[in-house]
Amino acid sequence: MGIISAFFTRGWLVLLLAAMTGCSRVGDGGGRTVSVHSPGGKNSITLELVRGRGGLTFSVKCSDLALIEASPLRLALAGKGRLDEGVHLRRLEEGRLDETFTLPWGKCRHVRNVCSEARLRLESGARVLWDLELRAYDDGVAFRYGIPKQEALRDFVLEEESTEFRLEGNPTVLFTTAANFATSHENLYQRKPLSEVPEDTLIDLPLLAVWPSGPSAALTEASLRNFAGMYLQRSGDADSPVLRAVLSPHPFRPGALVVGQTPHWSPWRVVLIADEAGRQLESNILLCLNEPPEGDFSWLKPGKTTWHWWNGTAEEGLPFPCGMNFETHRYYIDFCARNGIAYHSVVADDRPWYQQSLVDFVPGPDTDILTPRQELELPKILEYSRQKGVGVRLWVHWKPLDERLEETLARYEEWGVRGLMVDFLDRDDQEMVQFCERVLEAAARHKIHIQFHGSYKPSGEQRTFPNLFNREGVLNLEYLKWTARCTPQHNVDVAYTRALAGPVDYHLGGFRSVSPAQFVPQSANPRVLGTRCHHLALYVIYENPMPMVSDSPSSYEGQTGFEFLKEVPTTWDETRFLAGQAGEFIVLARKKDRNWYLGGITNGTARDLSVPLDILGLGEFEAEVFVDGSLSEDEPNAIRKESRAVKKGSKLAVKLAPGGGFVAKIHPKSALLP
Repeated sequence: MGIISAFFTRGWLVLLLAAMTGCSRVGDGGGRTVSVHSPGGKNSITLELVRGRGGLTFSVKCSDLALIEASPLRLALAGKGRLDEGVHLRRLEEGRLDETFTLPWGKCRHVRNVCSEARLRLESGARVLWDLELRAYDDGVAFRYGIPKQEALRDFVLEEESTEFRLEGNPTVLFTTAANFATSHENLYQRKPLSEVPEDTLIDLPLLAVWPSGPSAALTEASLRNFAGMYLQRSGDADSPVLRAVLSPHPFRPGALVVGQTPHWSPWRVVLIADEAGRQLESNILLCLNEPPEGDFSWLKPGKTTWHWWNGTAEEGLPFPCGMNFETHRYYIDFCARNGIAYHSVVADDRPWYQQSLVDFVPGPDTDILTPRQELELPKILEYSRQKGVGVRLWVHWKPLDERLEETLARYEEWGVRGLMVDFLDRDDQEMVQFCERVLEAAARHKIHIQFHGSYKPSGEQRTFPNLFNREGVLNLEYLKWTARCTPQHNVDVAYTRALAGPVDYHLGGFRSVSPAQFVPQSANPRVLGTRCHHLALYVIYENPMPMVSDSPSSYEGQTGFEFLKEVPTTWDETRFLAGQAGEFIVLARKKDRNWYLGGITNGTARDLSVPLDILGLGEFEAEVFVDGSLSEDEPNAIRKESRAVKKGSKLAVKLAPGGGFVAKIHPKSALLP
């Protein structure tokens, strides 16, 4: 467990020595300032209780540079008024947390959770008790609020959280918007000075801010459980723009955001801080701010999966009609067994695999997710996959699953189903967040892993629920079936924003690249924008323990680059950011056992990169590198494989085509490494 402050192990210990904890306090009476400094002293979050009528502001610094100026923290409960008005400090605890835990899967194997922290017991002018917890890490800060159990307040309705984030100066912001709260979170990113961000528009999270002097900060949330998801809105004039928190409203209680009983905690409001944008991808703060799992998850098996819906189930030249039938799925299962792909997914053609007369994905009056379509012969598919050692996953709409959750998952377990995609959530209000948790708890009992689509962002909850393999929550490669919106530029933007929140499900594996001039959307055997190396690199760039191998089997076998796709791991021991510039390009390295896997992508601009290899240990190494075989946009499938001798301190020189990329596997040649 490591070293944990006394109030975590023996109850609350008031006013620990500030010199031991990284916290400091000034002022007394009606005014008070509490500062929490990260263990290395780099980052700090400061809370100020204003004298007089009262109020709260927080501010954030990195190496004495202000990132967030004094910003009001505003909360209101129905019938109790504003919690931040007339507020008084009743108790203060300070400490340090230092522990190490192991993940069953993720972007690293071992996580050290070390931070300074403070917990405040506050009382509002209306005599409501509430808590505020602050944490400072060397790679960010976080805070959350809670309503403790108290005789005068057992049930509560949160009707306002309008906390502000007043970013210092006018940083460049990379962000995406949502038209309303009923959203799949699938939109393109914009890059603008903060002063030019549209006003009164929902801004999705994470949001990345980059200052000209170098530091960057990403705003998001952690441990979103039994609460409403958070967005931001810009207000104020161009000289003093402000980002204000907005919560997704409760769907069945007008005027309410969150309905609950005390005690109850909010999610953490998180600021991920780095000297350069992209290094936030190394951070584990979101995981650290979630609870450890309960129960046995040794049955989990991360691995790649087919997704025949993406390619339209449209193979040609087969000795049987390709479609929703046993022969087609046997063909896919054989492909998986030959190539070490862990899972095959049974999805849909113009309607789902289960009984539903409507030609659509929206459930109708006769939808029955426990009755497979007769022509599919699902029992034969399940038995054949078992014989071949390939797990079967099913697609399901969330609504009929919610209506028969326990019955359905128990039956699926009997069938031998290994995982589910639960789709079309399209909300992140408290009710939908509660639904997701019910699914994860029930699925864990039945040893079924879950991926959510049409979903909100992750918030580190995969630590608590390791059977949550991934979420969508992003415009991704499925859009190339009907638009040209998912471009290399977008793929780079996602790496610096949505990918900061956690695993990214992205419909990976398109092997039919075309130039922008040649691109035409098509639902069957869709084309992709960006080079083949660019698409291989996404398996390294985006964290995902169960990435799709979305194209048809015939598009892979015998093709250069498929050997890397088969070999690249899906879980990692370590993750390092090597090079990049927000919105332009990125290079990541991820380690598995003794091998490093590198992936780099660029937007529409060709680049010459010289990637530092300081990650390597002592000894000699060999790099197997796949690079763009042509720098012309007209030859995006050209790929060249090279072998190079490298060592610690050397640099890997690669040329990237427009929309290009590269991947590399670096393995030790000598015996100097353990």
